[in-house]
Amino acid sequence: MLWLGLYFPQLPLEVFVRGRQQAGALAVVDTQGGREQVSRCDAAAQAYGVRPGQALPAALALCADLAVQRRERDRERRALDELAAWAYQFSARIAFEPSLLLLEVGASRRLFGGLPVLLQTLRRELGQLGYDAAHALAPTPAAAGLLARSRPGSEVLTCDDLRAAVAPLSLACLTRDRRARELVRHIGLDTLGDVLALPRPELARRVGGPRFAALLDRVLGDAPDPRAEWSPPARFAQTVELLGEIGQTTALVFPARRLMVALCGFLRGLGGGAQRLQWTLQHRDHPATAFDQGLLDPSRDPDHMLEMFRERIERLSLPASVIAITLRVDDWQAFVECNLALPVGDVAAVPDPALLERLANRLGEHCVRGLRCLADHRPERAWRLCRPGEADDEEAGGSVPAATAHGLSQPPWLLPQPRPLRDCNGVPEYGGVLRLEGLPERIEAGWWDGFDITRDYFVAHSPAGERLWVFRDRRGGGWYLHGLFV
Repeated sequence: MLWLGLYFPQLPLEVFVRGRQQAGALAVVDTQGGREQVSRCDAAAQAYGVRPGQALPAALALCADLAVQRRERDRERRALDELAAWAYQFSARIAFEPSLLLLEVGASRRLFGGLPVLLQTLRRELGQLGYDAAHALAPTPAAAGLLARSRPGSEVLTCDDLRAAVAPLSLACLTRDRRARELVRHIGLDTLGDVLALPRPELARRVGGPRFAALLDRVLGDAPDPRAEWSPPARFAQTVELLGEIGQTTALVFPARRLMVALCGFLRGLGGGAQRLQWTLQHRDHPATAFDQGLLDPSRDPDHMLEMFRERIERLSLPASVIAITLRVDDWQAFVECNLALPVGDVAAVPDPALLERLANRLGEHCVRGLRCLADHRPERAWRLCRPGEADDEEAGGSVPAATAHGLSQPPWLLPQPRPLRDCNGVPEYGGVLRLEGLPERIEAGWWDGFDITRDYFVAHSPAGERLWVFRDRRGGGWYLHGLFV
């Protein structure tokens, strides 16, 4: 096995700032020894001289505009759980430590083209999510977590090299048990290498029990290290709370992208794709604004989703400033990777789904429709409007008429209602007497649903050179114009 430890040293700060592209001076404070002191601070605060461990009054004296947030450990735990949903695409075995994720990547590194490619993908997507992590590789989860905290960038691939890798580390890196640390320090030991040199029974006697020795065995892989492993949820739902309020819709694109990257990582781990995204914009003093973002096909491409979101959000009017944005996907479909084929010969053109989705998001889904052929010989009943990309079906029973499906004899432009024509000695007129072409095409259908027709259709030519589709009603009499060939 090979474990990857991802340590997030700035997690207390990142849970607040990841919702804004630019933030002012910010410090996260915690209570230590009965006084409030800075736990983490961003680069803007550090430019004023604010540092971690500084008392809060001293920090405010250095930067009067310093924004202060109380540390929220529950929020940090939720962030780790959300990171696990994203990281599920890289490993099915995930465990936690404080501010740290542990992934078993030995079984999946070949899938991603080797460890360098895997680590590069991890770093890139973590930056897109708004997090910065230190990493380490080791054969045991305890060692991976220990090295990620103490020696970031370490890559120990075998147990034989593990003892030498952890030997220089201070004992304080391994345990916070003050009694064990003091007992070992009192006998002149400072590093894990010094401790490992002691006989194990003597070590257990001096530190007051076998727990410390068992911890060392788990680090070195000499004892099992059972851990509760994380399982993915059935649905995706994450929220980015914004640092301040956003009043312009275009500014929501930045936090929305963070949510989409997390969603797509979750979907890749499950082998699925999402076709409908549910967005909720929360306001301070107004009801939440909710809207759906539909896709023609299941997708897990964050760039494509973001482009559709940008088109959709431009048409949205906000009733008030936004303080948080939530993305939810209740159901997902199996996803199949496909390659676009080049058209060869007489292959019919395939509509561009990206263009259709952009039009639907910009104009509204109800404004973009396709035509769906139905199994009916009557021209008025042989089609209906549908969502773009829907396949033809056989709702009326039987197969779709060949002429209707392929446009061999019927025109592409039908009038909403047949238009009556003047009859000149049995020949119709439209800007003059029409010249009928060939034999008629007779359509008799509809006796079963009350829309019974009996018609003889002709292709006709007008004196102006127009090519028309006309019919003679054999039951009621009279000529009618029904369509035009263009």
